[in-house]
Amino acid sequence: MLTCKEAEKMVMPYIDEMLGEEELDEFLEHMESCESCREELEIYYTVSVGLRQLDSGTGVFDITGALEESMDLAWLKVRAARLRRIACYAVGTLCTTGVLVTLILQLRIWWQTGWKW
Repeated sequence: MLTCKEAEKMVMPYIDEMLGEEELDEFLEHMESCESCREELEIYYTVSVGLRQLDSGTGVFDITGALEESMDLAWLKVRAARLRRIACYAVGTLCTTGVLVTLILQLRIWWQTGWKW
């Protein structure tokens, strides 16, 4: 679990979409549980996104809604990463099991045919 100080250091990397999947997961969990850090994020997000929109001349006027959308998309990214990890473990386990079963069956065939080492 992140401390408030660690979470505050991650605010700008979050806004700039530079957090890794594990860091993003910890950051989002902390933001859900800590109201003061959430307010800090809203302030930084409002200022940062507002300035970017002024520079580009376009943008959304509902910056708070944009933050919510950003956090929802970040949660989707975290969940997709978890599913990808689980799928990799499952495929790895199935491949290992398949190799072991094949080896055991081959050894059985060799044993039954009387193959000598």
